[in-house]
Amino acid sequence: MKKSILNIFRFATFCVLLVSCGKDNYDSPSSTLSGKVVYNGDPIGVRGTNNSVRLQLWQDGYALRTPIDVYVTQDGSFKATLFDGTYKLISVPGNGPWKHATDTMEVQVNGDTNVDFHIEPYFVISGTKYVLQGDVLTATFTIEQLDETRDPEEVSLLVNDTQFVDMGHFTARQNSEEKEAGMLTISINIADQLASSSALFARVAVKPSGITEAVYDLQPEKIK
Repeated sequence: MKKSILNIFRFATFCVLLVSCGKDNYDSPSSTLSGKVVYNGDPIGVRGTNNSVRLQLWQDGYALRTPIDVYVTQDGSFKATLFDGTYKLISVPGNGPWKHATDTMEVQVNGDTNVDFHIEPYFVISGTKYVLQGDVLTATFTIEQLDETRDPEEVSLLVNDTQFVDMGHFTARQNSEEKEAGMLTISINIADQLASSSALFARVAVKPSGITEAVYDLQPEKIK
């Protein structure tokens, strides 16, 4: 009896090891889908920290249908490692400083694949210039309003001691008293930051009313 139980135990252990080895022999995804979120062909700057802004990929034909989150970095780019196949790329309702599109973008992934994902932001920022005079940093830029249903709720000049600059990561911030489309100028005294940090980066942002995320200048400007 003991010998029979021992044989059963050995057989069960062998089966577990066999299944485990089978799992380990599955190929890992090796293709790359990369691209940028764009408006009129130009990438859109977003918050790049905390995986705040994302798109989603869906793939039909599987019993368990769950989306794959694709996170957007601050320069509007994204990247995902996938198996070859046909996917649907969509925006996420309530996420990102743009209108949610109800239609989907079909993407055929075969090896390294690059796509542009077209969105409609509420605002775009252009012509940003940063000038540091003494301890005062001044940013001049133009806000173009693309959707009349959303007004600028916050317009900010942000400074941080790393290249990741956004409304969640800054060491200095100045909000504009003017919150409207057109050319704006914001100035901020950063004497403390200049004295304590070996490097500083600046970025401007516009947050639409009723939307969690803001649109940003595409690239932070190194000011020190």
